[in-house]
Amino acid sequence: MDFPALKDLSIYYQKIDLIKATAAQIQKDFALFDHDIKFSGIASTAYQELYDQITPIIDRFLEINSSNFFSLLYAIDVDERQLKHVLFSNEYEKPAEEISKMIIERELKKVIIRQHFKSINPS
Repeated sequence: MDFPALKDLSIYYQKIDLIKATAAQIQKDFALFDHDIKFSGIASTAYQELYDQITPIIDRFLEINSSNFFSLLYAIDVDERQLKHVLFSNEYEKPAEEISKMIIERELKKVIIRQHFKSINPS
């Protein structure tokens, strides 16, 4: 079985099992830092639903320069080089929005990879 393609994540956006697992992973990671993320279970609105909840949290973290911010991103395993680019370049008017996208994409990738290896080695 080939390793799943992770460059273009759009091929996974309509797979409800992946969407639900991604939402659950986001909920789990944010709960570690006392943030409750809700998910309706509707795949077609999942991205916007999660994005709309994550962005204000990230914005707050950025405003107060919280160490929890970096702990959260470490737990999620957001690409550090990409994060630095977003934070320290003038390319992004609203870094919280870009970081929210990065979080959702990383969480989806983790779910895809986990599912891939689970299908290779079912328990």
